[in-house]
Amino acid sequence: MTSKMSRSVLRVLPFVFLALGSMVVSPSSVIAQVPAPSASGVIEDLGELRQVRGASGRSVFPVRSRPLAAEVPIRTCSFTEPVCVHAGPNVRDVSITHVLLAAERFYRITTALKLPRPLPDGGLGGDDRYDIYMVSDPGPSLTVADDLPPGSSWDQTSAFTVMSPPLPPFACDSEALVARALARAAVFRVDAGIEDAAMGIAESYVADVVTDCTIATMAAVDDFQRFPEKTLGFRHADEASGAFLFARFLDDTYGLGIPGGVLFSLLSVASQHAQTGNSHFANEPDFFDALRSNARVRAKPFDDILLEFAIQRAFVGSRSDDGHLLDVNKYGDLGRVRFEWTVPLTSLPRRLAPMRPIEAMGATYIWVDLKDAPEDLNLAFVSDWEGGVLFHWTILKVDANGIEMGRITTAGIRGSMHTERSLLGLQGAAGLIIVGVNAGSIDRGRPFDPDDGELARSYTVTLFRQ
Repeated sequence: MTSKMSRSVLRVLPFVFLALGSMVVSPSSVIAQVPAPSASGVIEDLGELRQVRGASGRSVFPVRSRPLAAEVPIRTCSFTEPVCVHAGPNVRDVSITHVLLAAERFYRITTALKLPRPLPDGGLGGDDRYDIYMVSDPGPSLTVADDLPPGSSWDQTSAFTVMSPPLPPFACDSEALVARALARAAVFRVDAGIEDAAMGIAESYVADVVTDCTIATMAAVDDFQRFPEKTLGFRHADEASGAFLFARFLDDTYGLGIPGGVLFSLLSVASQHAQTGNSHFANEPDFFDALRSNARVRAKPFDDILLEFAIQRAFVGSRSDDGHLLDVNKYGDLGRVRFEWTVPLTSLPRRLAPMRPIEAMGATYIWVDLKDAPEDLNLAFVSDWEGGVLFHWTILKVDANGIEMGRITTAGIRGSMHTERSLLGLQGAAGLIIVGVNAGSIDRGRPFDPDDGELARSYTVTLFRQ
């Protein structure tokens, strides 16, 4: 699907067109806004998935308790937004003010965009307002989900944040840290059982929308692009995930111009009913199940969505051509995706393999330099991969200015571990970008689940002149 074609499908994917005319109050209210004929089939399908899979998600118990009042005796609350900052006696006033202003900014922007805000906590921190605890002991920022409220019919809960106080001089990275914490709390309102991969995408994307802080996302994008073979949403510890680019891609391709609209619609569809007495969330269906199921209803294979995004991320940073993902040239060389191989035409025939296996929903890239290629050049592409998964491939023709001239797609066949394609019409191309994506399990009854963390597979690509 090209970027031009993507504009034409804006009207045919209502599952992600959440009419954000009112603040999201509960997953049920969001699901009610999905058009009835298509949504009912999707939700029935996801209900079947919930029965097929018995996998447990994260624990329903908080990973830590709230700091005691004696530890954080200073309490400063906003006059305009429902947020309070609790601080230890050694925390500087300027740090408290900075965090409070950053939190107010988050609330103002998400309210204007009609995105969810953190769930009131029922007075756990003194009143219903969101609580940020700043303690002097070093450690990463941690946003913790509270216990599920008694009588809750959905897996949704309030949360709180514990963080070290930022120190002046302040930059937008500390604002992004606060925004990411509040975004995580807002996601817990929609789906408290969310898997780590989807949480990394969601909180990082919302924080990027709120702060537009390049220095805060630069390292995350760099990690994401240097390790394209990893699954979507991977990240180190509790840091930002460069996979927020996937959420931006979904908004740009299928959204209605509201940042986060597609993301929160899918999270709402994937939310579960609370299970009384269980120690872990039954996170089925999850975010990717919702995307896969809704895409299938719209006759848009999930594999194609993954491949299209893999193509888009090949044009990030200094390789940006402003025809794929927008506003990504600011990442410079740090945004360039890593090629497994860069091979000149004169070196063919070649058989190539990656350094590391490709995880499900991960991608791989090879550059073929066509310098001094003859006008009548024709090549052959052959790929073989390990069993159990489906690899999906496309070959992009790129001109001397780095702009895509066209593409040749070769779709894998489920159950097969081989595909091949003749590459014709290469006149004028300065090079080829071979893009491959591991689309996950070939078992249609049990598609890849990020909670499983399996299905990394290797491949070989053979290129030769015809």
